[in-house]
Amino acid sequence: MPSLAWFIHGCCRALSDSRLSRLRIAAGFLFLLSLRDPSVSAQTRAPAPESNRPDASPAAGAPISVEELAHRLERLEQQNAKLAEQNHSLVKQLEAVTSRYDQLNQRLEQIEPRPGLPTPALPAPLPPALEAFPDAARQLQTDQPPFQGSGPGSPFTSGETRDTPDLPEAALPSAEPARPAFSKFLVGGYDEDRGMFVLVRPSDAQRVPFELRVDLFTQARFTSFARSADSWIDSTGTRQPIRNYGSVEVNRNFIQFSGFGLDPRLQFTAFLFSSTALNDTVYLGWINYRFNDAFDLRVGNWLVPGTREWNESFRYTLGAERLMATTFFRPNISPGIWAQGEPIKNVHYVAMLANSLNRFSQGIERVGSAATFGGTIWWEPGGNFGPGPSDIENHQSPSPRIGTNLALSHEANQGFGMAGLGNPEDTILRLSNGTPLFRPGALGPGVELISTGVQLWTIDAAVKYRGLGISGEYFLRWLDGFKETGGGSPYRTIFDQGGLLQTGYFVAPGKLETFARTSFVTGPFGGGNEFGGGVNWYVKGSRDWRLTFEVLRINHSPAQNILTGYRAGESGTLFQLQWFTDF
Repeated sequence: MPSLAWFIHGCCRALSDSRLSRLRIAAGFLFLLSLRDPSVSAQTRAPAPESNRPDASPAAGAPISVEELAHRLERLEQQNAKLAEQNHSLVKQLEAVTSRYDQLNQRLEQIEPRPGLPTPALPAPLPPALEAFPDAARQLQTDQPPFQGSGPGSPFTSGETRDTPDLPEAALPSAEPARPAFSKFLVGGYDEDRGMFVLVRPSDAQRVPFELRVDLFTQARFTSFARSADSWIDSTGTRQPIRNYGSVEVNRNFIQFSGFGLDPRLQFTAFLFSSTALNDTVYLGWINYRFNDAFDLRVGNWLVPGTREWNESFRYTLGAERLMATTFFRPNISPGIWAQGEPIKNVHYVAMLANSLNRFSQGIERVGSAATFGGTIWWEPGGNFGPGPSDIENHQSPSPRIGTNLALSHEANQGFGMAGLGNPEDTILRLSNGTPLFRPGALGPGVELISTGVQLWTIDAAVKYRGLGISGEYFLRWLDGFKETGGGSPYRTIFDQGGLLQTGYFVAPGKLETFARTSFVTGPFGGGNEFGGGVNWYVKGSRDWRLTFEVLRINHSPAQNILTGYRAGESGTLFQLQWFTDF
């Protein structure tokens, strides 16, 4: 009789083949039972070789019960089930490899031919037996098909080839060199430090020097003025009415694009500035080359330096708007060229040559050709003072700032004595009672000013400490060198002065700030003043979203600007409720 070990070995081999059915297993079982017939058992058996299988009988030739055989068959069925599961897993892996292979073929077919370049050899079709070699299947999942020949990036030396299957000539597409796996640009993102959306940035700024950012900040305001007087009299002796008014306006809406091109140090900034107060849109901005931290050279349309509160952005004012004294004394916006930087640690400067101190929208046909100089310098001894007068940073040690500003110009009468303005930020030179300087008769009966020299000097100081911010500025202005027609003016020089003081304190650090402000202007034609206060709510604990409510008492305002609540000669109470967002 054949040995039991031989039969079990044969059963195992049969069970390992997934194509055998359970009928064969049953037939083998019946055959085994027939071996137990006594007539057959009496025959002489050949000695069985010693088995090393773990399930071999420990006693050679010992009878095996039906229960033991059934137990062993059950174990074989379990092993067969495991083998079936492994086979199913291999089939799935083969399907994935086949899909990847098809994708690689499609990519190769899409590559346009370029003459004179080596032709890649396509990988051979997957053999049916690949399921037995999972390592070979995984090898095909790489993105680099095998190439023949040598060249940059080839793993083969000259004269060495890599075996490839014989394929029809039509199945071998020509290909250009491998394209970069990644784009030269990174698209989308947000720069937390600058508070700007990044539209496009290069993966390597030296090789592909281009970057584009965008920002949007909006200032919407409800303004209401209740007069306390019906009229005022200007320097010409004309009675001017004072009116109540109330309005909701998008005071300022800026769309900013910035970045660099051609060279990381060649940078650009462009603003589209709109306001419903004048229903107009204008361009502001510059192109600059940043040599280093100490010297950044710029050319464009921007603010002429002259006062501290003017030189800082409207986004950082303590109240809803720059104060009356700043509005009266400050320069304007003009095309020009300027330099700025930090030549010494914590010492900053801006120096600008511009077309005009007085007005932004004169254009190339402006009267006269005199240039304007505006400059500012400030020192922050304690380090980073931060923008604006509010201590939202909550400095834990006193952080002071000291500065000065200078503006020099020779301004000509541009023929807008009645202040015909073309830009929301426009201001004009005025006397200390609010009368436009170039209005006929402003300096005397029948006298009309042709041109004048302007010298403006200011000094400022501020400190921040644990949520408390205090800042002040003093203004000194001289008008001289008058050229006039229609008679002689009794004035050879006019000296005006003024100042501002403001303080704010965060009752809830980083969130809720209360403040008080005042300013004044005085000169030979009179003067005016204001005082008041309000509250700032920083909704997200940052300057990006702020709500402001402010009440100011104004007495004989000498200043006027359409974006502000200031109108020349007015007296009364100004209410302002403002929403500001910087996305």
